[in-house]
Amino acid sequence: MEDFVSNAALLAGHLTQQCDKAAAAQQSAAADLRRVADDVSQRVVAGKQELVHAARAAVREALVPEISEAVAAVGQSGDRLRTIAEQLQRERAMVSGRMRMLGLGTLGALAIASFCTIGATAYVASNNLKRAERANVDAQVLEALAHVAITSCDGTPCIKLAEGQARWTKNDDYILVDASAPRGPAAP
Repeated sequence: MEDFVSNAALLAGHLTQQCDKAAAAQQSAAADLRRVADDVSQRVVAGKQELVHAARAAVREALVPEISEAVAAVGQSGDRLRTIAEQLQRERAMVSGRMRMLGLGTLGALAIASFCTIGATAYVASNNLKRAERANVDAQVLEALAHVAITSCDGTPCIKLAEGQARWTKNDDYILVDASAPRGPAAP
């Protein structure tokens, strides 16, 4: 049994050595695994950075032509807007000129209408004054005729006047009829 115990002790020592070697190998393998994991992690991070960089470059390359086209389109839109603004400015100036011309035309038409109205009123007033003068003369003649007898003497017109009538100083052919004088007997 001593042999057995010594063999078991040898075996236990040998197993302990083997376990220590296995533990050291496992620790070494774990350290190697950690180093490999760290290396893989660093490579993954580096790969991520490369992917990000490559993705940014790809996006940049893809967008550069579109950005150029967008900038060109914006420039063209600006040019079109500038052209439209200039055209609107010209049209506003033309409309403003037309409005001035229409205003002047309207003022001219109003002035002509006013002059025509004033002229027509003056013409009507002048005619009315002439009619009033003729009516006054006609009234004076009618009043004078009330004091004169006009008749026909053997087919010839004749006027019967009172004797000694005064003559009109401006024309001797006319005898002034005195309406206030008493009427005497008529001569045959």
